[in-house]
Amino acid sequence: MAHFLCPPRAGFSYPEIALKEDKAHLAALLTALDASPGALERPVCRGWIGDWQITGRHGHVLSAGAGYQLYATTPERDRLDPDGKKRCYGSARRWTNIKGELAFARLTQDGEDEGCFRLDRLPTRAEAGAIRDCLGIRKRRTVTAGARAQLEAARALLNRPQNGRPFV
Repeated sequence: MAHFLCPPRAGFSYPEIALKEDKAHLAALLTALDASPGALERPVCRGWIGDWQITGRHGHVLSAGAGYQLYATTPERDRLDPDGKKRCYGSARRWTNIKGELAFARLTQDGEDEGCFRLDRLPTRAEAGAIRDCLGIRKRRTVTAGARAQLEAARALLNRPQNGRPFV
């Protein structure tokens, strides 16, 4: 599957078939992760649209052939350097913990506070929880019948006419 890291040249377009395959491949992972459907997206960066990915607060997952590439980073925090400038740094200790939690995946890039993993299969339930936690991916919301009835009642209250006029 083709992945594009730069904007297309004039007269060149993204192969929509490959993008649909990527989306279907990532949708299978999204189901295995029991993650929120809103996490599957095509990010827009500097005017061009990227490949499909599962996005979390601290990383993302891309389709990579028959497997998946997981990019994990640690939450950044500002630190005052000796020269008086504020700079953002991740946590090396948190990165070490992430490497331990994602030990079932092959580490392909090891930075000081970020890196990439390769996963060649769908994760087990325990592994899915670790991936969601490390990458900050939201879990799918499960709504019971009682909670659904409560939400519908609240929606009905919002949509009722106020002072004889309907809410538009």
